[in-house]
Amino acid sequence: MRKFFPALIIFCLLLSSCAGLVQRGGEFLEGRAFAEMELSLYRSEKLPWARSNRIELRELRLENGEGAIDIFSEEWPGIVLRGGRPDGRGSFELHQARILSSHANGWNEFILDISGAASFVDPVFSYPVSSRGILHIDGSIERIQISSGSLRLRGNRFSGDAALGLLRNRRERILALTEWMNDWLTENDQGRALNHGRRDFINPREFERFWRPILFPELVFSTRRPAEYSSQGAQWQRADSINWNKSWTENILPEDLWELRNSGALLRDWEEALIWIFIEYSWDNIINSFNEAALNRIK
Repeated sequence: MRKFFPALIIFCLLLSSCAGLVQRGGEFLEGRAFAEMELSLYRSEKLPWARSNRIELRELRLENGEGAIDIFSEEWPGIVLRGGRPDGRGSFELHQARILSSHANGWNEFILDISGAASFVDPVFSYPVSSRGILHIDGSIERIQISSGSLRLRGNRFSGDAALGLLRNRRERILALTEWMNDWLTENDQGRALNHGRRDFINPREFERFWRPILFPELVFSTRRPAEYSSQGAQWQRADSINWNKSWTENILPEDLWELRNSGALLRDWEEALIWIFIEYSWDNIINSFNEAALNRIK
C-alpha cells in the first residue's frame, strides 16, 4: 500500500465542496494518482439553482494496461464508482466502490466490491462518445463485500488481513444501524414530518444533526433531546466515561444493537466512520443521482 496524503488534506476532500479537490478524489484512494493515466474527462453542468451535484466520468488506463471508468460527484465526496472498459456499445460493468471516510483522528479507506451494469453513450452517435454522453445505470447496484483496505486511528495504522477484519466487522455494525434507521423513519413518518418531510439528507452534517439526539441524547443539550426521552427511573450503564441510559436504549433500538450503544461501541463507530455510515445509508440515492446524467467532454 502506497503512502497516503496527510489526513488533513483527506479530511478537507471529504467535507469541502471545493470542485478542484473533488475532481481528484479518485486519485487519493490508495495513492494511485501516478499509476493511472487519464484518457478523457466528462463533466455535467452545474445548475446555479441546484444543490452541489456536478458529476464527473473519467476514462482511464490502469497501471496494468487495462481500461477503466471512474464516476464521482461533488454531492457525494468520499466515494468513487469504478467500472471496466466499455464494450463496443458503451456498456460496462461496475465492480468497485472506492470509499474514503476520514475523521479527526484518522481514516477508514477500502474497496467495496459491487455488481451492476452501466452504459455511457452519445445520445445520437452511440459509442465512442465524442463531445456529449448520457450515463445510464441499469437498476440497483449490489453491494457485496469489502475486499481490501486500511484504517488509521491516532498513531495506530492497520493494513492487510488485520484491517480487513476490522473493516468488515465495522461494516456489519453499520449495516445493522442503517437498516434500523430506515425502519425507524418508516414507523415514525406517520402523522409528523421528519427532516422537513424527506428521508434523505443533503450531507453528513445534516445527517449527524438529525440522528445524534436520537442515538446519543446523553451527549446533547436537553432542548435537543427527543420529547420521549426520560431519565426518571431509568437504568444506567457506564462505559467510556459516559453514563448510558439503558432504558432509552431498549426503548429506541432493536435488541441486537443494545450492547453496542450501552458499551460505547456505537458512539465510536459514529465518531470514527460518520461519512461511511452516511454513504451506506444513502446508497440508493447515490446510485440514482448518477443515473441519466448528461456529461460534456472536457478533455
